Amino acid sequence: MMIYIGIFVAKLLEVSIATVRVVLTARGNRIVSSLLAAIEITIWIIVTSSVLLGLSDDPLRAVAFGLAFVAGIYLGIVIEDKLALGLAQIEVIAEFEEAKQITKVLRENGYGATTFDCEGKEGKKLSIVVKVLRKDIPATMNLLKGHDQLFVSVTDIRKLPIGSISRRMLIK
Repeated sequence: MMIYIGIFVAKLLEVSIATVRVVLTARGNRIVSSLLAAIEITIWIIVTSSVLLGLSDDPLRAVAFGLAFVAGIYLGIVIEDKLALGLAQIEVIAEFEEAKQITKVLRENGYGATTFDCEGKEGKKLSIVVKVLRKDIPATMNLLKGHDQLFVSVTDIRKLPIGSISRRMLIK
């Protein structure tokens, strides 16, 4: 019984690490991603070899391995969600006057809010764009409570290490 628990726990840990590593890699976090990859591959080699070496005599090892893989993906997503690393962009589109009120509240709470005039099916609107840490998304969304007719989207963003991009940099 201990072999199944060992396989399950080790594979769960390995896949959870892999899931977090993939997200961090996509966000450009090279150092932490590389360290996690080293841990991940070490665990993978140990667990996979123990499953394959005993598979002919004990096929339940493969079951423990498979179940842990599924659970590891889920756990990895939960962990990454709790870490909430990185940046997000929140865009709010609202009726012009309501958007002005929302912009004022956001700025009073320390958020840098950029606005753009836009037009929807029902007339003039205002688009409000706010950049926040991912961990601050819930607090930012709480500031929007009580406003019913909003269109809100949240996008993960990646900050460029070079600062702003000039037109010259885009033209080769």
